[in-house]
Amino acid sequence: MTDERPGTTSLPAAGPVPVIPEIPAETTLLAGRIRELVEASVHTDVDGPDLREAAEHVAAAAALLRERTRDRPLLLSHVDGHQVSVHNPVEGPGNPLAPPMVGVEIDDSGATSSTALLGAAYEGPPGRVHGGWVASLLDHAVGRAVAVAGHPSMTVSLTVDYRRGTPHGAPLTINARFTGKEGRKVFATGEIVADGEVTAEASAILVTY
Repeated sequence: MTDERPGTTSLPAAGPVPVIPEIPAETTLLAGRIRELVEASVHTDVDGPDLREAAEHVAAAAALLRERTRDRPLLLSHVDGHQVSVHNPVEGPGNPLAPPMVGVEIDDSGATSSTALLGAAYEGPPGRVHGGWVASLLDHAVGRAVAVAGHPSMTVSLTVDYRRGTPHGAPLTINARFTGKEGRKVFATGEIVADGEVTAEASAILVTY
């Protein structure tokens, strides 16, 4: 079935998402090396010829990876007792875009806590993480919290209050909590903490699938 409403893009219905028992070490190794490459590229001051040589190496690596491809990049796996998307752009250990957000912990009340460290590639204001990535971390955290509470949902509204700049290159703690449910609506809150200070807070409304 496709969405034929005016103003929408017709998309095929999603098929079942394949689940793998564990993430291959080589997958996380590759993603980590690409993250290192991205970080090096935003800091480098080498001359043009070295940049061209590096670009050729990257092109060769991309060609190698394209020798075998899969139809769908999203694979699910189980990490530390919970399901993660290998290629999720926020927590996916196999996605070089992801910081990634790691180490999900759940306390007795059901609140979740994760950590992340974003490098200079995520910079918005000087020395600070881009606000869009701050919102992404919070959006993912509230989604994880409501799923842990037994209400897997999609975000329909996310309000972020930026209390102060969120530093890059410093450990961040991302906390979130399920706060209630009304019909299909699910409510949650989240916060980012750096060096003991809250840098951003969020309140979210989600709807169950």
